Amino acid sequence: MERMKVDPDWECFQSLSQRTYWGKYVVIAAGRLVGAGKDLSKLLLLARKKHPRAMPFVARMRDPRKLCVYTGRL
Repeated sequence: MERMKVDPDWECFQSLSQRTYWGKYVVIAAGRLVGAGKDLSKLLLLARKKHPRAMPFVARMRDPRKLCVYTGRL
């Protein structure tokens, strides 16, 4: 059975500590953490400088003590 390829940006995101980065944006490009902070525009500029050909992966870390549950209904 063939193993599925996992995106390196996703693997990097999964390895980050939520407690360290909660409440901040994290930007990952080419499988590496570019930076973390509250100003997303600065982080995206930094990502473009460091990895001009890569599409940055952006996420906002939530408080690990809170649980978000989404349902299919509004």
